[in-house]
Amino acid sequence: MMNTRFCKRLGIEFPLFAFSHSRDVVAAVSKAGGMGVLGAVALSPERLEEELVWLDAHVNGKPYRPL
Repeated sequence: MMNTRFCKRLGIEFPLFAFSHSRDVVAAVSKAGGMGVLGAVALSPERLEEELVWLDAHVNGKPYRPL
């Protein structure tokens, strides 16, 4: 575990960020201890809600961010 102040502040294990439009990539990175960031600017509000519900169910409580 890379125990840095930055990691502690974000609640992640490793200073690894993955910006992706793929919810699968975001979930995998978050579950592995990094920060998955979902590229969501082009999504409709309905689709964004679907993606966020899916991510919540697949990240095992690990943090991620929509962007």
